[in-house]
Amino acid sequence: MVAARHCVVELETGAGSLDVLKRLEERFPGCTRFALWRGDAAFLGATPELLVSRRGPVVSSEALAGSTAHGEGARMMESSKEREEHQLVVQAILNGLEPFCDSLQSDPEPSVRELPNLLHMQTAISGRLREPTHVLSLVQALHPTPAVGGVPTEEAIRWIIEHEALARGWYSAPVGWTDASGDGEFVVALRSGLIRGGKAWVYAGAGIMSDSDPEAEYAETELKMQALLGALHGDGR
Repeated sequence: MVAARHCVVELETGAGSLDVLKRLEERFPGCTRFALWRGDAAFLGATPELLVSRRGPVVSSEALAGSTAHGEGARMMESSKEREEHQLVVQAILNGLEPFCDSLQSDPEPSVRELPNLLHMQTAISGRLREPTHVLSLVQALHPTPAVGGVPTEEAIRWIIEHEALARGWYSAPVGWTDASGDGEFVVALRSGLIRGGKAWVYAGAGIMSDSDPEAEYAETELKMQALLGALHGDGR
């Protein structure tokens, strides 16, 4: 189960949406920046997580579950809790893509993905489509993965709707593009927030397992929030 929370901060001068996007580009060059504007509101961020990409018959995805601070990578990779959480995501993505693919494979072992403010456990997944399938059909089959929802999926979605429907907003939604041929790429809207009326709502979540430590999970969300908070404040955190 992935539980999410948000914090609300007052914006400083120079924290317009374009300024924030520029700072995110400088701080997180390996992530995908995104922004959606509606009226005076902007939902934006810089996410490290690919949901799915389609280029002709080639499909790519990844499991990005398990997070820790710099210097704690070995502990994360040895943690049974982090490994179990990660494998749930890997298996869910494989199960979601399998009906569409002739061939499908994942990395035999996860690796450590290093970002400026934290580390993630990552497994790359790729396949070859059995027949032409629009990327939006693949998005529908995969979202939400256990990395942002939970297992079992229906029960997790029900819990999120009951407890986080208003608070979560567009956080963790698929964001991307598609062309006329059905190719495209969608990422998961993480490290994100909503800017409106001189304030920002900053979101983060953590996977809750039976052996989770509440204080450690809360600290993980704090660590994730720093990505956008630093760009909002312009202090490079």
